[in-house]
Amino acid sequence: MTHLTKELALSMPLNLGASKSGIATKETLKGPCTADMGYVLPGARSAIIFCVPFDQELIEPYLGKKDFSLNANKMRTTTFAGGIAFEIATVLTSLGYRTYPVAPNFAFRTDTENGIFDRVPPISLKLMARACGIGHIGQSGLLITKEHGAAFSLGAVVTDAELEPTDPLPEKDNYCDRCGICKQSCISDHINNGAVTITLGNETVRAGNCKLAARCAYPCGGITGLHRSGEWSTWSPGRFPLPDDDNEYRTISKKYVHRYLQRKREGAICYNPLLAYPFEMQYTCSNCQFVCHPDIDVRKKRYELLRNGGVVIEEEDGRKHSVTPPEAEKFISDMLDERKKLFID
Repeated sequence: MTHLTKELALSMPLNLGASKSGIATKETLKGPCTADMGYVLPGARSAIIFCVPFDQELIEPYLGKKDFSLNANKMRTTTFAGGIAFEIATVLTSLGYRTYPVAPNFAFRTDTENGIFDRVPPISLKLMARACGIGHIGQSGLLITKEHGAAFSLGAVVTDAELEPTDPLPEKDNYCDRCGICKQSCISDHINNGAVTITLGNETVRAGNCKLAARCAYPCGGITGLHRSGEWSTWSPGRFPLPDDDNEYRTISKKYVHRYLQRKREGAICYNPLLAYPFEMQYTCSNCQFVCHPDIDVRKKRYELLRNGGVVIEEEDGRKHSVTPPEAEKFISDMLDERKKLFID
């Protein structure tokens, strides 16, 4: 078996297109059950983790509802991160190591109470990335870095190769100041105030204290998008209700998903097993991910773009664009009832 060095392990994802890499081990990931490498690969000793950034130039036009291109960029970047993981895993397997390439998204444990609908990942990329020094965890519950904010995809390869870990970043360097802009940007109130601490290896890690994951998935996947104020929306043209109770979010997506799937969804799509057939999805929110930036003034600017960007409607040919709230109300009101039910009760 060819010896895999720390230097080679760290350079592989960078040479394949990632911007930052690190190594976590069984010891540095001790603690949360979702950080257990043995769940995905019995006998695993280490993991190579990396991040691939989204296009920062597309963030402000997306938040201002001027250009939907970031949806495709996020999908393609996430797919690319998965490809990097698969290529590294293939090479290491050929060299005699056992591997498990971690999917960047839409992979869920099936042995929990509600199966994939509990949205528990086989292993948490976020925790692995925090343990190996790629970034910190912000108020939103997302991993954040000084280079890219939260706008990137993570990837990883778990292996039985014995590698030396990279150091985690000091918690004092976490730029998240709990400004609350990520919370204000979330129409379903998924993000709590305050934070929790978790033990990860020998580290005490601060993390965002979010509510039920289904709260996030309901608008982010495009089923609904209108803020409770009616003054702005995500990129979703949906107008379905936003409950206050967590328990209602366990079933509300199922109630409206078939209507959502009858919409046109112009542009790039991905496939989400939590939806019904044909499982097609677009990212219409991700606002907490895209407003976050190390510079508080940039965060404020991005939030203002989101708030003042109007309300998105969908034309009959599938084209989505933003109009004023009164124009959106008239547009919905003028629809034939058969089409109207795709967007509103």
